[in-house]
Amino acid sequence: MAYEKRMSPARLFRMRDESSGSQPIHLMQQTSLEYQAILENASIGILFTRDQRVQHCNARFAEIFGGSQSELVGQPGSVFWMTEQDYAEIGRAAYPILSSGGLFEYEGKMRRKDGSSVYCHVQAKAINPDNTAAGTVWIIEDIGERKRVQEELQDLLLKQQAILENASVGIMFTHNGFVVHCNPRFEEILGWPPGRLQGQKASVFFKSLQDYELFGHAVGPRLSAGELVDIEWLNIRKDGSQFWFRHRAKALESGDGSQSTIWISEDVTSKKAAEEALIKAHIELEDRVKQRTGELEQTSRQLETVILSSPLAIYTRNTDSVITSWNPAAELMFGWTASEMIGKNYLPTIPEERKAEAKELQQRVLSGESLVQLELVRQRRDGSPIDISLTVAPLRDSTGKLSGYLTIAADITERKLAEQKIEFLAYHDSLTGLPNRLLLQDRMEQAMAHSDRTRSRVALMFMDLDNFKQINDSLGHASGDALLKQVAQRLRECVRDTDTLSRQGGDEFVIVLQDLSSGAAAEPVLNKIIGRLQEPFYAEGHELSTSVSIGVTLYPEDGKDFDTLSKKADMAMYRAKEAGRNTYRFFDNEMNVEAIDHLRTRNGLRRAVERDEFVLHYQPQIDLNSGAVIGVEALIRWQRSERELVAPGKFIPVAENSGLIVPIGEWVIQQACRQAMLWQQAGLPPLTMAVNLSAVQFKHGNVEATVTAALQQSGLNPALLELELTESILIQNVEQVLATVKRLKQLGVKLAIDDFGTGYSSLSYLKRFDIDKLKIDQSFIRDLATDPDDAAIVQAIIQMARSLKLKTIAEGVESTDMHAQLRNFQCDEAQGYHFARPMSADEFARYLAGSLH
Repeated sequence: MAYEKRMSPARLFRMRDESSGSQPIHLMQQTSLEYQAILENASIGILFTRDQRVQHCNARFAEIFGGSQSELVGQPGSVFWMTEQDYAEIGRAAYPILSSGGLFEYEGKMRRKDGSSVYCHVQAKAINPDNTAAGTVWIIEDIGERKRVQEELQDLLLKQQAILENASVGIMFTHNGFVVHCNPRFEEILGWPPGRLQGQKASVFFKSLQDYELFGHAVGPRLSAGELVDIEWLNIRKDGSQFWFRHRAKALESGDGSQSTIWISEDVTSKKAAEEALIKAHIELEDRVKQRTGELEQTSRQLETVILSSPLAIYTRNTDSVITSWNPAAELMFGWTASEMIGKNYLPTIPEERKAEAKELQQRVLSGESLVQLELVRQRRDGSPIDISLTVAPLRDSTGKLSGYLTIAADITERKLAEQKIEFLAYHDSLTGLPNRLLLQDRMEQAMAHSDRTRSRVALMFMDLDNFKQINDSLGHASGDALLKQVAQRLRECVRDTDTLSRQGGDEFVIVLQDLSSGAAAEPVLNKIIGRLQEPFYAEGHELSTSVSIGVTLYPEDGKDFDTLSKKADMAMYRAKEAGRNTYRFFDNEMNVEAIDHLRTRNGLRRAVERDEFVLHYQPQIDLNSGAVIGVEALIRWQRSERELVAPGKFIPVAENSGLIVPIGEWVIQQACRQAMLWQQAGLPPLTMAVNLSAVQFKHGNVEATVTAALQQSGLNPALLELELTESILIQNVEQVLATVKRLKQLGVKLAIDDFGTGYSSLSYLKRFDIDKLKIDQSFIRDLATDPDDAAIVQAIIQMARSLKLKTIAEGVESTDMHAQLRNFQCDEAQGYHFARPMSADEFARYLAGSLH
């Protein structure tokens, strides 16, 4: 732990004061005991080191790092750091500070005895700066929990800031009457430029200082009492225009006793105008009664027209709660006629369970309070619920005495249903109604928490329908959607109500099974799902059949979080598809290793393309009649490092899956053509250069342009370039491939079928694609001398090729017997270890030169 400069061993002198007596010794002992008590009872770790080893530590230090005090004594300081490099870096930083008498401070991760990390605040000081060998004292504080709380607080602040900045209502914080902060919406409502309201006195959006003080008298006592204030006020914008603001405010606790308040405000001018128009009309009616009877009658008729034609339900009650008016909109909304309602002292629109709530609202309005736009649930005559927005205002007679109250109700049921639908769609799949990924993740986290409490298992099952794309593409999306709905219904029938079934999109479904005793407990459900989905489906007049491939992971064995379990279940699902589909596979660690290796290879290939890490080796092709070298096959190798040469079988499949085979294939064609010309320029005879083409190159690359460019850049005679195609290329998108092959033939290149006999061999495509040569797969050549069936197949291929005027070449020839039998069968050419292994360009040049002599 210590970083002291090494000094010569200290000498110990024993000295005795003959004159002073025993009193100083007692004082020293007392002081020593006090320091020892402080050391052992301190709430922070204290450590003394010398020569980079532990001399002493207190109990708290031992507790922080694990182990006992006695076993820590003598340990090297490096054991408390995560790595030797960390220890060395701390040493380099600490030594100059300690040796100058300074205080060294550090904050970061340190290592416990069990290897886990602990986040600490470290202070260190040399006991004697003039002699750092005297040792160092270290003060260690475990701040891991504080660090975590700080990070959580920071995350919370970021979320709160996002809410504040994107809220659709104005939000403002004030302190002692000044604007501390407000969101963009608040500035937008008031017409202030961004950031200009901050620091302003809150009175700037009131009509006058007197109006501001009046507002303060109205809300100040309620805020001080801790109430949630909800009030409407006529405020002004920066340009002086007036508008109605609805303020909801709450005082915030402040340690220094000052007043801080949060305000949530919205512009209610338009709503206020409509409500005040009706209320004002009623009030004006009462005022004008005092003036002229004629005006009263006219105003009464106008008010009646407004009430009768209003789309809002309007009704009045007196102070005894007797209904005094009930307009047609109220009849339509609730189902009771005016004759049935007027004169009653109760409202049948109020459900039984909400009568206490209605009584409280009635008492508030009878005390003179106006209630604005309360969202409540009421009922129609048939008992069905209805969501309404309710505004209630007191009514007064000519003397100002409360005479009753006016109620205005708007039907907001459709809006509420729309909000519920939006909320449902946010967490559910629109096609099947099943939970989507967001809700699935929440359910999975609940299941994992339940599993931790009950020590049970949770299975996450990732499912993908087999051949769904073919059904969707051939029969259309309507049939595909109908099939998905039926699949969802059958899956529902296979699980319990406590389990979660989710659709992730496309043809992917996920099931969460909880309360399992083991992984085996999920197998009956898996078998039931596979069986049910094998039964025929009927959609859009078609009988459809499908199956499902399922990958399964278990919590907590396979992962501790949703994302990890999902990825591993996806790996297991692909393993099920590789196993032939219509089955399931549980995740195992081998899949993870394969996935990591695949990813490592894929990432390595991307760098290999950029760094030009590929090389070509060349295997001679021999004319069996003359024994002469007539051609060569270009075989790619990956020079991954100076000592590692990777064979194509290990990286070509990854390159094809990732699409990297396209740039790699282009490089191979260019390099092979260039090398063929280099040999000719060195005085060697012209040879046929055979190059393999991948099906991916035909599908995603531009083979014709690549070949043309390679021939032009190298100057190679097109007749000396032989492109080897696999049979899988010829049967995919036949017309497009046929057109490309014809254009390649027009360039003058030759075409050969690679691995002939192992794919979908067909005489028709041999004729249509104008093939020049058949390459007999080595799986038939390997047992040629010992297996009569293989010998018969090889002989049949050669005879068929001769009848079609095609040449044949056998690959994998490894013995004299194979050589002799192929000559006997009249095979034209061969390659294999019997003649020569693949070799570098320089080695092949020497090999060819030697064969000519």
